[in-house]
Amino acid sequence: MNKEQAAAALGITVRTLQRHMAAHRIGFAMRKTATGEEATFQAEEVARFKAQRDALTETVTPAANVLEVVRAPSQALERAGSEQGISMLASVLADALRAAQAPADGTPPVPLRDKMTLSFREAAHLSGVPESHLREGYARGILRGAKIGRGVRVTPDDVRKYVEQRMKGKK
Repeated sequence: MNKEQAAAALGITVRTLQRHMAAHRIGFAMRKTATGEEATFQAEEVARFKAQRDALTETVTPAANVLEVVRAPSQALERAGSEQGISMLASVLADALRAAQAPADGTPPVPLRDKMTLSFREAAHLSGVPESHLREGYARGILRGAKIGRGVRVTPDDVRKYVEQRMKGKK
């Protein structure tokens, strides 16, 4: 079969099929024609690729979570004003946020308050002090921290002490 037929069988555009061909995800053969060369596909190869692609999409759960998040607000709005609708919406959104923040290696995300060291951005979120103030405090030696790789890490206790010190200085 030719590109158009293979794309139709897979339910994708010819351009998407060409991207899969360029990435060597689907097998094809080049055949000489009167106008040049044309890619041809074996029906078995198209079926194998489709099965492989379908198996991959079944294992991807974020798509299902996105659908739940999209459906949940409308269901919650149907029950507008009811505590059940609001709590359902909050629960679904919290689950979606947790799933989005989960690291790719499967380890559970750690809340900021439980981390032993923080980046300046995390410390700013936790303390409410602008990131630039934290960086300035570190540069002046007022905020203790450790350079790890390219970044600097600070402990929550050191951030707390820095904020308390700054608050005393402002009074």
